[in-house]
Amino acid sequence: METMISVQNLRKTYKKETAVESVCFALAPGSIMGLLGPNGAGKTTTLKMITNLCAKDSGKIVIDHVSLDEDPGLALSKVGAALDTPSFYPELTARENITCFAHLYPNSSDGQVMELLAYVGLAKQADKKVKKFSLGMKQRLALARAMLSEPKLIILDEPANGLDPQGQIALYRMVSDMAKEKNTTFIVSSHQLHDMEKFCTDILILDKGKSILQGKTEDILSETTDIVDFVPEETEAAAEFLSRHSEIRLISRKGNQFTVRLEEICLDEFIKKLVASHLHIRYLAMRKNSLQDLFLKLTGGFESCAH
Repeated sequence: METMISVQNLRKTYKKETAVESVCFALAPGSIMGLLGPNGAGKTTTLKMITNLCAKDSGKIVIDHVSLDEDPGLALSKVGAALDTPSFYPELTARENITCFAHLYPNSSDGQVMELLAYVGLAKQADKKVKKFSLGMKQRLALARAMLSEPKLIILDEPANGLDPQGQIALYRMVSDMAKEKNTTFIVSSHQLHDMEKFCTDILILDKGKSILQGKTEDILSETTDIVDFVPEETEAAAEFLSRHSEIRLISRKGNQFTVRLEEICLDEFIKKLVASHLHIRYLAMRKNSLQDLFLKLTGGFESCAH
């Protein structure tokens, strides 16, 4: 597999507290990795080590075949990032703000600035002062700034924080389009589990600084759970059936649909018991994992406030 970024055994401690320990992952060009975890899990520390804003204690980071240790300038020239709340010069316009940052790059031009603003949907607001921008517009402007060097890897830390649902959808669509059209690789830290499930190609969940789940989103979510939904013809007979089988635990009943958890039996055994009890079933399906279910199961909870 061609690799855009490889992280091996990343570790960081603050005094006696370990913030990140033995984190490893590799991403192919055009991938979008959702970096998830409870508050204090080590997400922001991990991103800051990748962008060299925070010194690591040990480990290896290679970006587009360039070691961050051996040639940090060249490695970071391939990276664009928007960390924390986006900050700009409030009295300057969007065009003026991006132009200021464009001067840091030798090959930038006014044409490129306007092209970037158009790409993130801000062409019509190019000459509007940033102090009048909504948070969603600032997030778009931050993405334009991150794209100035035409990076192969873009890192976004909580980019959807404070955005309304429409703003979140627009932001994620933009990220997906860039990954497909420009083959840009993304690492996105977020608490928006449902959105991460839908548009990320890869998932990495951290808890207490350690990786507790990692892999392709499709593979992670393809595994079935032990939860079954079924709709019987005779609801009272089904309720009586469940009362006789402690290994089949009722989770909920909504109208004529029952949701149960299979404990110590498999799906085949469950179906055999239904048949033996002469229950007629109109619908039956075993649930697949959702990212939120996995997250809560693995971390034991979820806090939504920023860290």
